[in-house]
Amino acid sequence: MKKIGKISLISLLLFSLTFVGLISQQKAMADIQEGSFLKMASWNIRILSNSRTDEELKQICNIAKNFDFIAIVELRDELVMKRLVSIMKNSFGKTYNYELSSHVGSATQKELYAFLYNTSLVSVVVPGKLFEGLTFFRKPFYATFRAHSFDFTIIVNHIIWGTTVTERRKEINRLANVYQIVQDEDPHENDILLVGDFNREPEDDLAWGPLRSLTGMINLFHVPEKSMIWDSNLYDNIWFQSHYVREYTLDKGIVRFDESDFGNDDSAASKAVSDHRPVWALFNTNGPDDD
Repeated sequence: MKKIGKISLISLLLFSLTFVGLISQQKAMADIQEGSFLKMASWNIRILSNSRTDEELKQICNIAKNFDFIAIVELRDELVMKRLVSIMKNSFGKTYNYELSSHVGSATQKELYAFLYNTSLVSVVVPGKLFEGLTFFRKPFYATFRAHSFDFTIIVNHIIWGTTVTERRKEINRLANVYQIVQDEDPHENDILLVGDFNREPEDDLAWGPLRSLTGMINLFHVPEKSMIWDSNLYDNIWFQSHYVREYTLDKGIVRFDESDFGNDDSAASKAVSDHRPVWALFNTNGPDDD
């Protein structure tokens, strides 16, 4: 009986060591897997300003922490970005930084853009700047980043609402020129992404015809998908040329936080967080640099 007990003890010990080894291996594989992809989002966060309460910002961060990179639209000041970065660190243990634009819009309706990114994965290659040379109510903002072997230039824009659809269409028409000019700035960088709140759905050919005519241009979200919490419109999107941005994994989504976090109470979701849902896409960061 003592011999059997000894063998059993040894077997149990060997099993435990094997189990611990498998757990460690699985954790290591999970860490590698996590660093192998970039989850990028575009999000209009309603009137994102320093007037937001800590509780509201925590609710926003609870959604934002799931992304490695976020292009933020409808930002009003830098102080709120500093608070967001602090909450990300202190409440969720993640270190983020941001590229911030100067003010865009009119004297009575000023906004900023921001690219918020996880510094453990993403670094700045070319700092952000506003696009000059074409007329926009809010000039587009763009910068170049790198996540492992995936380097990309991203353009964010908040299209005018104005008083007519024609005004919106004219601005969207100009985005084709913006896209090509930004792409031509660096002949070695063709991974150009265009994101933001476009205030028109992608099926409006009078608006999107010029951009869609560029070789290989695709948009990731289509009607009847909705990026507004009221399930009314699809104004937010991600555009790029598929033959260049081959890092795209085909994984994408729209975060319906209004349903999951607010029980479909649209008024509460809009007040505390936003009337827009984040749209996101997943990119491989460990493939060959295809530029």
